[in-house]
Amino acid sequence: MTTTQEASYQQLKALLECYFTIDDQDYLIPVLLSFSGDADKVISWFTQEPIPAFGNITALGVCVSGDGKLLIDYIKSIQMGGYA
Repeated sequence: MTTTQEASYQQLKALLECYFTIDDQDYLIPVLLSFSGDADKVISWFTQEPIPAFGNITALGVCVSGDGKLLIDYIKSIQMGGYA
């Protein structure tokens, strides 16, 4: 992992630790990285991409509103072949 990649990964961890337990992070980080390819893309998705299933608010907005567990359920449903 390059220094830039490591910095992005640490930034992602810092962002998620505000809303999720360590166990949740241990689940989410590898899954989100597998979906997107790198931490910068995950951060961009998390902070900027509206999610139709949540009324077009971002994943960050979902977490800020206290619904982080719903976001995890959403990610799990995508993993199982559900539609985003």
